[in-house]
Amino acid sequence: MKKTILAIAIPALFATGATNAQEIYNDGENAFSIGGRLNLMVESANNEGERDLRSENNSSRINLNFSRKMSENVTARATMEYGLDNPNGNSDSPFFNRLGFIAVDHADYGSVSYGKQWSTYYTITGVTDVFWVYGGTAMGIYDNGDKVGTARANDALQYNGSFGGVNLSGQYQFADEDEGRKDSYSGAVSYDFDFGLNVGATYHQMNRTDAEKSLVNNDGDAKLTALAASYNQGPIYAAVSYGEFKNHVAFANDGSVSDKAIGHEGVFAYTLDMGLQLYTGWNVQEDKNSSADLKTALVGAMYDWNNVLLYTEYQDETTKSVSGAKEDDNRLAVGVRYNF
Repeated sequence: MKKTILAIAIPALFATGATNAQEIYNDGENAFSIGGRLNLMVESANNEGERDLRSENNSSRINLNFSRKMSENVTARATMEYGLDNPNGNSDSPFFNRLGFIAVDHADYGSVSYGKQWSTYYTITGVTDVFWVYGGTAMGIYDNGDKVGTARANDALQYNGSFGGVNLSGQYQFADEDEGRKDSYSGAVSYDFDFGLNVGATYHQMNRTDAEKSLVNNDGDAKLTALAASYNQGPIYAAVSYGEFKNHVAFANDGSVSDKAIGHEGVFAYTLDMGLQLYTGWNVQEDKNSSADLKTALVGAMYDWNNVLLYTEYQDETTKSVSGAKEDDNRLAVGVRYNF
């Protein structure tokens, strides 16, 4: 049986090294591996109307993976992943937790996992969140995504399984008053065609506490519905996603969330035999109750030099506020990522 886990949600050609863990120990029953990446870049960006050239950390991390064979068909595993804060400078708190979960996998019936983990919602919408630097802004994934449950979901119980090309995922997120959550739940289904096409749909709902509703100036619970399709065949990767978001996306600066918004993302990439990847795409998000929106165009290139990745990416982003004021933000990044 093919396991439907995070690695499937992120296309291999973009996620080079993401699961490139080095096995440290394996006695046939217990195994331990360590992986991660150091990812540094130089970015040219607008800073109060002037260009600013600065060195940045681009989501460096380290992960520890454990597994134990419980029986012929059952394996237990645990993952801990920590982000590195400012690895090329000084930091009072160099680590922060990104993932921490325990899972039990059955060869025929799928996987059950509990802890902080990539969400069910992300198994569908993650197909367009694949750019090396920017992107991932239009599908509502990272809008308080850990506590809402759309990104790396906190306190989440999840099921994933694949059966004859049909991939199923379900998630329940437990209450946390400090995060303003009564609970959340989501479901997703996708289908893998033999010729490289995958299509999927997902629904996610986070039920807010009364205090959280007051904080975001909205009496409704967060509700997200999304569709996505990806095509991965040979050197070509293409994907599109579309979502509708109720009481979730923030367009104003006062902390409130929009009653209704839509978003869509797209990406097209071509990877040459020499290891050079060329890609382009877009992110667009619109408030249906005002003229506020976000429009982003992206283009970039990456060269895989024996698992040391050299990349450059350009973002041209325009945002329009609820009042109609426009702001342009264009950024250029050049970076290197060492996978280990």
